[in-house]
Amino acid sequence: MEFKVHPFNTFKDYFCVDIMALYKGKWIFCKHKKRNTWENPGGHIEAGETSLEAAKRELYEETGAINFDIEPLCDYYINGEVDGRYFKGNVQVYFAIVHILGELPSNSEMELINFFDSFPNELKFPMSRDFFPIALEKKQRTV
Repeated sequence: MEFKVHPFNTFKDYFCVDIMALYKGKWIFCKHKKRNTWENPGGHIEAGETSLEAAKRELYEETGAINFDIEPLCDYYINGEVDGRYFKGNVQVYFAIVHILGELPSNSEMELINFFDSFPNELKFPMSRDFFPIALEKKQRTV
């Protein structure tokens, strides 16, 4: 698998976003209804949507976050298979501090969210660990 982290806005034509989100100083991870692993919020950018709009939408849909600050973190390029699915393209990563969490939306793909001091062991996308140091540095500057 090819995976490399780059500074934010390095690329064009992003297909997806990821969000490293904090709530009360803990990282928010989601558990999908069809999987037994944890993942950070994120998903595909829909037609006509900017990456920031997609990040805000995904953060709400996957965590129930209704009040938050969000800002750029980094980009990455991926070309390879993850858990039986093939990914190729550019992704933008955002950092969010969630102030108010509501209920998960009824149409959410997520079963539940939980809060962690660090990455959980059972990760759907373990390459997220590659940009965790950038998120951790941002956390230390903002919290």
